[in-house]
Amino acid sequence: MRFDELEQPRVAILGAGREGQAVWRALRARFLQKPLWLFAETDPADEFMARLNPALDHCRVGPFQGGKLRDFDVLVRSAGVSPYRAELRALRDQGVVFTSASNIWFAENPAARTICVSGTKGKSTTAALISHLLRSAGLSTHLAGNIGRPMLDFPDAEVDWWVIELSSYQLTDLSAEPDISVLLNLSDEHVDWHGGSARYRADKLRLAGLAAKGRLFANFADPVLVSALRDRPRTEWFNREPGWGACRLGVSKGSARPVAAPPVLGGEHNRHNLAAALSVADALGIRFSDPARVLSSFRGLPHRLELLGEKGGIRYVDDSISTTPVSVSAALETLGRRDVVLLLGGLDRGLDWQGFARDAAGRPPYAIITMPDNGPLITAQLEYAGVRPPGGLHAAPGLADAVVLARKLVPAGGCILLSPGAPSFPHFRDYEDRGRQFARYAGIEKG
Repeated sequence: MRFDELEQPRVAILGAGREGQAVWRALRARFLQKPLWLFAETDPADEFMARLNPALDHCRVGPFQGGKLRDFDVLVRSAGVSPYRAELRALRDQGVVFTSASNIWFAENPAARTICVSGTKGKSTTAALISHLLRSAGLSTHLAGNIGRPMLDFPDAEVDWWVIELSSYQLTDLSAEPDISVLLNLSDEHVDWHGGSARYRADKLRLAGLAAKGRLFANFADPVLVSALRDRPRTEWFNREPGWGACRLGVSKGSARPVAAPPVLGGEHNRHNLAAALSVADALGIRFSDPARVLSSFRGLPHRLELLGEKGGIRYVDDSISTTPVSVSAALETLGRRDVVLLLGGLDRGLDWQGFARDAAGRPPYAIITMPDNGPLITAQLEYAGVRPPGGLHAAPGLADAVVLARKLVPAGGCILLSPGAPSFPHFRDYEDRGRQFARYAGIEKG
């Protein structure tokens, strides 16, 4: 659905977070006198509310109600709003049209050359890596989507490539034809949002279907992807000969000299991400005489295993972007475990922590502190699995108390790691807000 199709219908925006605000800005810029409604389940940011025109912009805060939403012809769904909710399914059955910010952007930009990246973990890092490699080769890129700036907020200026991170929330109803698609891995996440594990995986794998006319790169080291894509023709695999694959210190391809991973890309999972990014660069005909030198200027993402600094002999590492048990294990694999106090917990999405618990039973961090809302559930599964950290299992009522307790527990020269393995809602605005508050509690202010 394009913008010109939204001029006459009665339009409401579902969600007033980052993406919903971008939709409002785009519509308001085009239709100066059109009444617009926003429906949000939590209070929008004050600075956004101050921009609204009370005569034209109407914001309703509270649970979505089908009776009120039925008054509209088109509902623009923010990515975080699940289309599987009963009240939204009923509206669709009654003829209300749904679209999304992502669908509007792709409809408005059919000629844009796009590289779309998804996976349960690593998609932000991989998208950023691809953008870095393309820019290093002299190509202009926009890095957008689930990472950083919403696509609708970018100016219309042409670039060589759009590198777009797509979450399962965005993929669930996406209409697009990416030029290049990348699938990194697949394990359970957002099960409650999708209404079950099978639907989550199907929504994630939609990217393979959307790539019918383009090129699809997938991770041969991920058995779930291998099984799901075994009958799909023309899948191009990384982590499989003769393509790029992870090796002990970095990545390699054929008989060429291995490329060392920069320090900000520690851990095997990041070597997989690097193999994916270099595979895309190869597909675009990009060759570097010294790939390691090009990669040395890559900077890690904020809130992804970001070393905030050292204070009082304690290192503080912000991995607030971690929202799954798998990503917590990856963080510990990268940092080591012996001197790490791990802060865990957030929104309970019904994910199974047993795999993490089994791993931690044999190789626990020094101490674990759990936080609401799913802290008690995590603790119960860790105890059941026999997890016995040297510094103990603890619970804290919130992040501030967790940091205070962690300072008392952490060994000299050790590390306090925030890797929650769960979303930030409802205690924080988003993972960035959670990371900033962690830095403040650590006494290391961030902008």
